[in-house]
This record gives sequence, C-alpha cells and structure tokens, in this order.
Amino acid sequence: MNYNNIKEQLTPILDGDVTTDSAELTSHSTDWSLFKIMPDMVVYPKHVEDLKRLVVFVNEYNQQSKQPLSITARAAGSGMSGGSLNHSIIVDVTRYMNNVINIETGDFGIQSVRGTFAYPITGHGTVQPGSMYIPFEEKTMKHNMLMPTFPASRKLCAIGGMVANNGAGEKSLKYGQNKDFVKSVKVVLADGNEYELQALNYLELQQLLTENNFLGKIATEIYELIKKNFDLIQSKKPITSKNSAGYLIWDVLQADSIESFEQGQGVFDMTKLIVGAQGTTGVITEVTYKLTRHEDKEEMIVSFVNDIHQLPKIVEVLKKHDLDTIELYDDNTFKIGVKFFSDFIKDKGFFQAIKYSIRFLPEFWMAITGGVPKFIVLAESADNNAEKVHQEVLAEFEDLKKEIPKLKSFVVKGKKSQKYWDFRHDSFKLLTEHSIKSRSAGSGTRTAPFIDDIAVNPEYLPEYIPRLVEILDEYKDEFMYTIAGHLGNGNFHIIPLADMNKQQNKDHIVEISEKVYALALEYKGTITAEHNDGIVRTPFLPQMFGADMMNIFKEIKKIMDPKNIFNPGKKIGLTKKDIHKYLA
Repeated sequence: MNYNNIKEQLTPILDGDVTTDSAELTSHSTDWSLFKIMPDMVVYPKHVEDLKRLVVFVNEYNQQSKQPLSITARAAGSGMSGGSLNHSIIVDVTRYMNNVINIETGDFGIQSVRGTFAYPITGHGTVQPGSMYIPFEEKTMKHNMLMPTFPASRKLCAIGGMVANNGAGEKSLKYGQNKDFVKSVKVVLADGNEYELQALNYLELQQLLTENNFLGKIATEIYELIKKNFDLIQSKKPITSKNSAGYLIWDVLQADSIESFEQGQGVFDMTKLIVGAQGTTGVITEVTYKLTRHEDKEEMIVSFVNDIHQLPKIVEVLKKHDLDTIELYDDNTFKIGVKFFSDFIKDKGFFQAIKYSIRFLPEFWMAITGGVPKFIVLAESADNNAEKVHQEVLAEFEDLKKEIPKLKSFVVKGKKSQKYWDFRHDSFKLLTEHSIKSRSAGSGTRTAPFIDDIAVNPEYLPEYIPRLVEILDEYKDEFMYTIAGHLGNGNFHIIPLADMNKQQNKDHIVEISEKVYALALEYKGTITAEHNDGIVRTPFLPQMFGADMMNIFKEIKKIMDPKNIFNPGKKIGLTKKDIHKYLA
C-alpha cells in the first residue's frame, strides 16, 4: 500500500496536517508500554470536520481496496498498555484539538460511588480530547472546582487518554473513575458523523430509537443486546470497585432490571461504550466532565505496616470514614528510590535535592539500620474546613489505635504530608525517565509494565499478596519489582525493572502474566483496574470473562464499528503471539 499516494488524496480534503515523515512515524510508534508498532501515517486533525472527512474517506477507500485503512486515536501517548499503538493511520489530537471550551458553575445535585459518602457536583467543564489535564485543571481551579478522577500521571496525560482508558488515581476511593465524571461525550462514529452521547431516561431513549440515523440504529441494537443478555451481562460485571477491562456494557443500563427501567427508573448511558473503549468504538471530539468543589484542607495518617494481615483491617476501619484516599507503597519502592537517588539530584538540582533529602532523614536512617517497614500506608482526608478535617482524622486515628493497637501510625498535617506524595510520584517519574534513556540507548534496565494494574478486593489481601510475591520471586534474579497503588480499592501497580534487551526476559512476559492474572481472578479480581487492555491484556480477556461474555464484546464492536476501522485488535482480536510480536 502506497501511503504517499493516500497522503496526496487526503491533504486537499483536510485542513489539518498529514505526514508520512519517518521521524513523525517513529515518535508515534511507542508509548509508555513495552511495545512498538510503526504506523504508516499520522494525521493531526484541525477540527471535528477533519475527523468526519477522514472517517468518510477511510470507509470509501476500504470499499475499493483489499488492504483496508484503519484509524487509531492518540492523545499524549502516556498509556502503559499499548492502547494507542497501531499500523495504518494514527490520529493525533494534541496539536490542534486541545482547547478548554467552557467551564460553568451551578448546583447539579450530589453523587456517590461509596455508600452514603456523597459529594456535590458544582459545575461542568467541556474540553477537547487533545488538551493536557493540567491546563484543564488550572481553568477549573479558578472556580475552586476539580475533576477528581485524574491519574497519578496527571502532569503528563491528556483528556482523550483519560477517558479512553477509564483512568483514575489516588482519589478513586472517594470519587471513582472517569466513567463516574463523564457527563457527556461528542464522538465521530463509524458513519462519519458526530453525535453527542449522554444518559437518557426511558422516554428519551424511545425518542432516540425512532431517529433515522446511525446513532438511533446502534442505540436500538445495543438496547436489544442488553435486554436479551441482561442476566449474563450483570453476572460478569467485576465485583472490584474499579475496572477497565472489556467494554463497560454492564454500566450502560443503570437500573435493577429491564422492567424497572421501562417503568421510569434509571438511565441508559451510552457514554459507557466510549469511556474505557480505547478508541475502538469511535473518535472522541469533546468531553463534558462533572466537577466537584476543591477541598484544600488536608491531613494524613501515615502507617508503617510489617504484618500483612493488618492491611485489610486498616481498610475496613478507615472506610467507615469519609476519606479521599488510602494509598500504599512497599519497601522495595523506597529502596529503589534510594538506589536512584543520584537521579533525584540531577532532576531537582543539588540544593533542592538536599532540601528534599532532609525531609526524609528519619526514613533514610531506617533504611540504613534495616528498619524500613514492609508497607507504608497513606490515608488522606480533605475538606474546606480545617477543624472539621482535623476532627475527622483524629476519629480515624482513634479507631485505628482501638482496632489495631500494635499498628505504628501518626498524623501528619498540611504540607508535612507532601513529602510522602512527592516520593511516591517522583520515584515512578525517575524510573520512567530511566527507562526512556535505556530504551533510547538500547541497553540497561527499564520499567516493564505488563502486570501493572491488577486489583482484588481488600479482604483477600492476607492470602493474595503472599501468593503474588511467591510468583514474582520466581523471577527476582531478572525482574526487580515494586508494589504500590490504591490500597482502598485493592488496586496494585506492580512495575518490574528489567533488562528487556534479554530475550529470556521477553519470553517471561506472557508466562508471568498468565500466573499473576490467574491468581487475581481466583480472588474475583480484575486484570486491569484503570490502565485498560491494549496490546498487553486484550489476549487475557477471555480468561477473565469467558466465551459467552466475549461474544457480547464482539457484538458491541460489530454494532459500533461494523467495518472494524477504529483501533483494530484492541479489546477484540489480539493474541498472546501479538504480545511477543510487538515487544520493543
């Protein structure tokens, strides 16, 4: 296939940029995953009309060609699953479609993802998919509002990827995932038209079903699919509080039953087939988020844990309170941070690094004397009222002392708690930068994200973590690993550091994945809580969901993307052989 000829056909049609330049293709051939796929063309759409024209062009071209074109949307390229890597055409929305369109304030009710702990929705923010998250947050913060389901990599990621992966982060215990804060999305679907998707009641859905357009058609077919398979779909919904595996079809119809929905209860929300779909069902053009008030008075309880059996009890005690987060990192995270401390100096500068280090003198002393705890747990609460949050944290602290008297915990106020977040975020940042250097040099160790996002409910942790460590220790001579993540959700990010230039290490990727995922599923967990499927986990979806549910996923893909033009292979189609094939 001659992509230079295709470029000549596309250039006069589109207002944006079309390139087959080798440097541009190379820069879009990798992300933060283990993989590399060289695309054939990169398109930078200037606006929605460009995306519509591109989809129409691809459909018409494919009718006449035995070698079909495809479209894979890409934003910041910070994903860890290879979700935005593909052959054919990569659509990069960051160059032009990166505007914050509108911020509005108002009283939009309350919502909750955890029992009675509700929070107000005080505004909406509309933004294009190519906008980085931080500029969007800066605009919302001018109104003292926040979109709180940002990932830990929020300084590096863009809106499109956050939505496409159903991202979440350290505040997910209280606020949930992106799916919980997406009010509506505009998307170019497979017919080349832009549509707006949002939650509909039964009467509104009935109106949509009568419309003579592609959205009306797919809404009809999706609703029939859910009606015929309601019990199966609900039985396959992961029981973990976070999940990004598969299509979120169980969240489309939010009602106790079909009958109750048709009697006026609940909603039908097709945004759930865009959120977390990794661009396999359409190309996002605009996102409207719900916003909540920013709570700037924070206090934290830090706990040093050596007895693994204390972890679920900590979660049980603390979840009785209105916390923002319960986070965890292990002793290996701290030790690797010490190992790469010279990189801290290079990254921050000598004097800032010394200032940074002084804050950690007690912890460094523990490292020297062999007293680093197995796990450090951070439990943070926030409010706009300093006294209220202080009293809440004191109540949490007293409950911990009462229920787990041997637990070593202490309260940290305000800015003093920041050093623990800094270390958590900076250690990952340094490992990532170290990995980029190693990949560029073609030698040395680098992060190997392939079992980086498993989750099981916290009550299983005393049995689950020792068995997980036992698997990881089988490969410890080649894979140095850390365990960190969102303890309140039982969501762990295990990102080994390994020399991926060694063939034996590449050969172990699928083998280790099979063991780790089988263990997570034994405890009714998920293979990905927030990083999504991509190249690295799509082959394991049948293991998680079974043949019947995979047939539902295939039907969703067929309904939404009948010609398979959007990010082919992801969610449906890729195999374990493809993992080996695309390893960089």
